[in-house]
Amino acid sequence: MKQAIEFQFHQADTLFVGGRKTQHHATFLYVHKGAALIRLGKNEFPVCAGQSYWLPSGCLSAVTILQGAEVSTLNFSVRTVVALPTLSGFFSPSPLIDGLMAELRHYQKQGTTDWDSAYGRLLRCLRDYVTVHSPLQGMPKETALLEKAIDKLAKGQLGDIAENNALELTLQMSVGKLSDQLLVREWVRAMKSGQKVKRIASKASLNEEDVTAKLKAIAGY
Repeated sequence: MKQAIEFQFHQADTLFVGGRKTQHHATFLYVHKGAALIRLGKNEFPVCAGQSYWLPSGCLSAVTILQGAEVSTLNFSVRTVVALPTLSGFFSPSPLIDGLMAELRHYQKQGTTDWDSAYGRLLRCLRDYVTVHSPLQGMPKETALLEKAIDKLAKGQLGDIAENNALELTLQMSVGKLSDQLLVREWVRAMKSGQKVKRIASKASLNEEDVTAKLKAIAGY
């Protein structure tokens, strides 16, 4: 990292499948649109539009950004001299966070990202915010319902009507589309571990052309 705090905006035209790894820096993740999925231990849950999540340095996690989502991250170097939160968790929704993230995205789009400019001051403002406001312990009730539904889909099972309705309303995508993305994510992971498309297609009882087409359309592979 060149600076103590680095901002990045991600527009996921294709599914992003992050590997499971230990954080060497702290990360503040904010979702503008769609959703990201965060895996901590055996649990995986969504961070949806308007929500933010904190991953402390040293945290073992995996992040998936669903196709069509827009996500911003702020990475805090271990060189940061202020005391940052040491526990992961959601932050309470805040108009201040919404405004800061929108402004940071605006300045980055314009290319005005000098540390000594307004851009740098906005970064330091958000840094000060997370030092004062600790992440919530536990998760919102609505997120727990979504977590349960996503876990079922990842196992090839359909949730009940309430779970499916909550998924479609919050993520703004059909259950079928989400199911396809979770399936393709497993194929991407298999390919990263060395499996060939032929083997993946055989295990899924599909032909290679269909698997290849789905990988290309959803994950850009």
